[in-house]
Amino acid sequence: MTWANRLRLLVGLIVVAAVALGATLVLSQRETQVASRTASIKALTYTVGSDYAGTVISAKVAEGDTVTKGEPLLTIQSATALADLKSKQGVSKSLGYRVSSTGVVTLLATQPGVVSRLSTDVGSFVGAGVPVATIDRANSLYVLADFKLDPYDFSRIAKGATVDLVLPNQQLLEGTVTDISSVTTTAGRADATIKVKSSALVRGRDNGLVVPGTPINATLHLRDDGPLAGIKLSMVTLLRQIGL
Repeated sequence: MTWANRLRLLVGLIVVAAVALGATLVLSQRETQVASRTASIKALTYTVGSDYAGTVISAKVAEGDTVTKGEPLLTIQSATALADLKSKQGVSKSLGYRVSSTGVVTLLATQPGVVSRLSTDVGSFVGAGVPVATIDRANSLYVLADFKLDPYDFSRIAKGATVDLVLPNQQLLEGTVTDISSVTTTAGRADATIKVKSSALVRGRDNGLVVPGTPINATLHLRDDGPLAGIKLSMVTLLRQIGL
């Protein structure tokens, strides 16, 4: 064999090895990522109501308004509150409302946030203890993502793992796993709901896309058990399926 042929053989072997290594690394990378079935932005919320029934006489806020702690939301004229004022027991004390000397109950925001829902109108009657407003807490946005995973992939989820979050405008945000909210098993596979937090989830960001309800494409990065771990598992699984 001439030196020219030996050189061509060596170059060929190097090319084949490089291609094989590249394919192995690509496959390994794919084995450490899994895409969500569904995912969306959520917010921690709290509801506001009164211990006293009555008629709504004014609304100080509308849906979408930003509120601060202690800010008035709604006022309710309550005969029950007026009766308690005149009794020995007096009115119930709460951080969520105050009662005037005329029996008007003013509902208050107990934490800063954004009014996401008002479930009553001026002139409507509301019962005692019935929620009349829902508020998204400030700085509480997170992503809830559903994944379908085989047992091996499920074992490689870790708190603090990186999650790529893609908004509808294709803007990429980076988040981390903070909790596995729920897990059910169907046909040997885990349906896992995962909570993801990100400092980039700032309400109103990206032309208003970062708000509760916005759909997200989430890609979870699993623990990497080595470049050949996925291939080895695939071979073992195949051998088991054919009975070897």
